[in-house]
Amino acid sequence: MAEGHSYSYVTPATLSGDTWARVQPLLESWKPVLQDLPGYAGSDVMARTTGNGALRMHVRVTWLTREQLEEFADCRWETERMIAATGAEPGDMRSETFEHFI
Repeated sequence: MAEGHSYSYVTPATLSGDTWARVQPLLESWKPVLQDLPGYAGSDVMARTTGNGALRMHVRVTWLTREQLEEFADCRWETERMIAATGAEPGDMRSETFEHFI
């Protein structure tokens, strides 16, 4: 693979509406913490409602180097750990890493 210029940690999950009410404030307060970590390049939370009243979301956290992404994946601020700290138990939450090329 060619060398990219940034790396993202993407976490998709489906939450109930009640769970989203607990997760959203946590994600809002989480961003300033991330901004203090070395190599943080940005983050996004994208969400939409599903037909059954649930909420489908993708959380993306971008890092300048692969090493910084790997350190994040192992730290206490990692996305799945933060969501789990709210008591949320999305059955389909699974983080993946991506390299940006463009």
